[in-house]
Amino acid sequence: MGLNEAACEGAMRHVTWPARMQRLKHGPLVEAAPDAELWLDGGHNPHAALAIAATLKDLPKRETHLICGMLNTKDVTGFMAPLAPFASSLHAVSIDGQAATLSAEDTKAAAIRAGIAAQTAPDVISALRDICIKTPNARVLICGSLYLAGEILKENG
Repeated sequence: MGLNEAACEGAMRHVTWPARMQRLKHGPLVEAAPDAELWLDGGHNPHAALAIAATLKDLPKRETHLICGMLNTKDVTGFMAPLAPFASSLHAVSIDGQAATLSAEDTKAAAIRAGIAAQTAPDVISALRDICIKTPNARVLICGSLYLAGEILKENG
């Protein structure tokens, strides 16, 4: 029993894939930023960033801030360049427990090279709190690594 092309295409349009432009609607991060719109994406290469940028372009206009942690094996500036037109700022974090984590300082430097105003934060919750002090109703995208995304999903419930 085979499926036709339309059935396959329809199935792919309605697939849920954790940490791929996943809206976070509950958990400690949402409770820490109740007026913010929180998103999570584990994309970590320029092609993923193009897909993220296309999604951000289609969302209603809202000030958007990134919290980003990446590995030192990735094209960090290439990842950030497509996101630059949509990002008001970036908070760079290191990924705990990952030997190949890119330091928050190096992530910040890559963001600046890509044209994004950036600073470092000791962790995601600190970055989120800092963003929400300045812009309580911000859109916040946590991105840059599947390892970071996995930690967020584990900690945020």
